[in-house]
Amino acid sequence: MLVQRDLEELVPTPEGRIHFVKSGSGHPIVLLHPMGTSDWAWHTVMEPLGQQFTCYAFDMLGHGQSDAPCEGFAMPDWARSMDHAMQIMNIHRAHIVGNSVGAVLATELAASYPDRVDRLVLVGAPVWDPRTALQRIQEGAAGYDANSMPVPRTLEEVRAATTFVNPKPEWVEKTNELRAQAGVWVRKTMESLAWYDIMSRLPHIKASATLVLYGEHDRLRDGEDLLYNNLPNASKVVLPGLGHLPQVEDPEAFVSAVVPFLS
Repeated sequence: MLVQRDLEELVPTPEGRIHFVKSGSGHPIVLLHPMGTSDWAWHTVMEPLGQQFTCYAFDMLGHGQSDAPCEGFAMPDWARSMDHAMQIMNIHRAHIVGNSVGAVLATELAASYPDRVDRLVLVGAPVWDPRTALQRIQEGAAGYDANSMPVPRTLEEVRAATTFVNPKPEWVEKTNELRAQAGVWVRKTMESLAWYDIMSRLPHIKASATLVLYGEHDRLRDGEDLLYNNLPNASKVVLPGLGHLPQVEDPEAFVSAVVPFLS
């Protein structure tokens, strides 16, 4: 599906230029993608969401067509860059929808810049204990070559990782392409995520309501109840038969869950 892109630009921030795609009209929604992807992660849902909302799909620094950030970037730095981008673009307050590392970035954005966030949707959010960071980093080392570049994944590996329950070859090809484009920033983002203490940030979130959403077969669902039970005004949805990127696998089911919550 091709997205009707009303606008596609780079917004300059102190941390680097951030690429975004804008479409639709209505209350703004900021869409934050999974690690190693780009605004592509939202291409299936921007058109239906755009019927009620103005959608801004951003590429995190180090991903897609955005600039690579400085070496020592961590999750609070990505949140600061998004706050700067929203200021420059006059997005004073928006619904924030994040998937995977994008959900963690959405959490940090909501905790550090509460005035920016109306409603919050956390899709497939990893809820990790930073005390296990070294173990996670060591376990993931096989996914990178000697130059810290991500190794392409096969269809079976993508299925085993529950990225998609029923992966299509074109999805695997595209995600491998985007991971190669992000290069070393896949590993650096993963390391930043491993050290991030998401639970300590939840008490700082003042969003008017939060939706915790997972695909039924997402292997990160062990964080589901931790988020649901520790966020004010939280609700949760589990989408049957789907994996870690439910908006790609079943756009209709995703939109049917998210739009009523945001509306």
